[in-house]
Amino acid sequence: MVLPLEHLAVLDLYLWLGHEGAVSDVLEVHQSTVSRQVRSALKLFKLKLSRADGSMQLGGDASLLMAERAVHQQARLRGRAPLRIDATYASGPWFLASPPEGWTVGRFDLPGVQRPLQLLEERVMDAWVGSYQPDLPGPDDPDWWVLDLLREPVQLLAAPDHPLAHVRGLSGSDFEPFPSLALPPGWFPRTEAVLREQGLWSDPVRIKRYDPSCWEGCCADGVTLTYGQSLTEALQPTIVRLDWDLGLITGEALVVRRDLVDQPAVQQLVEHLLQQARLLAARFDDVELVS
Repeated sequence: MVLPLEHLAVLDLYLWLGHEGAVSDVLEVHQSTVSRQVRSALKLFKLKLSRADGSMQLGGDASLLMAERAVHQQARLRGRAPLRIDATYASGPWFLASPPEGWTVGRFDLPGVQRPLQLLEERVMDAWVGSYQPDLPGPDDPDWWVLDLLREPVQLLAAPDHPLAHVRGLSGSDFEPFPSLALPPGWFPRTEAVLREQGLWSDPVRIKRYDPSCWEGCCADGVTLTYGQSLTEALQPTIVRLDWDLGLITGEALVVRRDLVDQPAVQQLVEHLLQQARLLAARFDDVELVS
């Protein structure tokens, strides 16, 4: 059994993008067509769809679906359908504003690290540009190929009118009276551990997919601390750096399955991302080119 490319694409785009309207926009079809084809694919594979922690998940035996996805991914790699790439809110606008030919770009709102890796592992997506270097797979991981593109320090940020905004020589105790943004548990475990050691990551926010307004919104109260780096600061001009070294390095990196590394389309993507990385390293003083 081979499901038509467009039918499986509708189901997988729905799992990736999160709602029918986004799939309708990408495929330029009516939303009712999306709904009908999703139901058809679920019936064919005898699967059920549910929402867990803001992400669409499949229930049932997906072994047949996984075999179909492998076939369809190879078809995309041969140019029979657009390849799929997503990125973080920080990486996406800089690296994928003008994506390489033949690639469909996501919404830059996937939560944490584990959800993007799941979509890559299941061949729903073909590539992802992540911004969370401490929490990405290591160089010896057997399943993932990670190409480091940029490296930059993480900054402690606040509203311009925050009481600590213009204070020099801050100490850790200065932050104790103030809440600091904490994303859902498990999204970035290594990053979270480093920040918790400094008494940060104290004020949980409830979000299911990334929304930049959550970060800037938290700072809008004039007291909540948050985090970022040069790429995010340029996208969020309403927040400023505090005089504090978090001792935390992050960076942008391409993540793909190891079994896709040698594909020509992936290598073309690598060249595109390296070119963008060179431009960004030249633009920002504390952003370092890695590759």
